[in-house]
Amino acid sequence: MLLDNSSDIVTTRARLTKVNEPTDDEFRLFRDLVLKDLGMEWGDDKKYLLYARVQRILQAHQLETFQSYYDYIESTNNRNERQLLYNAVTTTKSGFYREKQHFKFLRENVFPEMKNHNSKRYSKLRFWSAGCSSGEETYTLAMEAHDFFGTALISNGGLRILGSDVNTGVLESAIRGGYTEEQISTIPVSFQKRFLLPTAVGKNVFQRKVIDDIQNLIQFRQFNLMDNVYPIATKFQLIFCRNLLYYLHPDKREYLLQKLVDHLDEGGWLVLGITETGYKLDGMKKLAFSIYQKN
Repeated sequence: MLLDNSSDIVTTRARLTKVNEPTDDEFRLFRDLVLKDLGMEWGDDKKYLLYARVQRILQAHQLETFQSYYDYIESTNNRNERQLLYNAVTTTKSGFYREKQHFKFLRENVFPEMKNHNSKRYSKLRFWSAGCSSGEETYTLAMEAHDFFGTALISNGGLRILGSDVNTGVLESAIRGGYTEEQISTIPVSFQKRFLLPTAVGKNVFQRKVIDDIQNLIQFRQFNLMDNVYPIATKFQLIFCRNLLYYLHPDKREYLLQKLVDHLDEGGWLVLGITETGYKLDGMKKLAFSIYQKN
């Protein structure tokens, strides 16, 4: 059961349970929980966010207090229920060609080096969009790479892209690969024509769906970047992890950055958000626009 598909959870207003706003003590319980589980740092101003985003889950379980909900998800039998909480409290903003200077840098600098370098390192390209949300960033990477490297590399399994997120709701959207006209408006028109098809999703309602040739390059997977071990058996030549560090506790940022560097191949590139500056990463040199390369 996902939060995004929760219309069947609460069907009538008559059944709604009145949920009390969290007390200070209850808020601290959840603040500590999201720090431990997700690495997220909450100030006191997040108390209303907790109430606004999570009250429907309490209503679904006929719970009136956040203490009751905390006790419920802490129970050994209900630990899997935490996923609903993760889906509710994680920020999932995304967009095609968000911070487009990154993709310009890829096309002008990173991709040419990969293509021209005489090394087995680039005979098979593995990219990772960490914290991929609803898939726009991952599909942007795939379209850009498909256009630059062409079908010769694509056809023999030479390019594979991983998109990961802890939020199962947005991953379902990413897997479907359907977007509104407004959402795709930042994609170049030539790419819209090549890589997206009009698809009916209801009576007189259409979306644009990413074509199979692009979708087949990508595997979307759910896992937590705060885990000790990732379910990954390869190293990557390119990792995007943008606009995620902002939400983390400083200690968790350091932890995640080191994990990402460890999963980079020698000479690989790490791309952070434009505003995520000031990090000094061991074994990495900064290039431009919060882009780093592994020595």
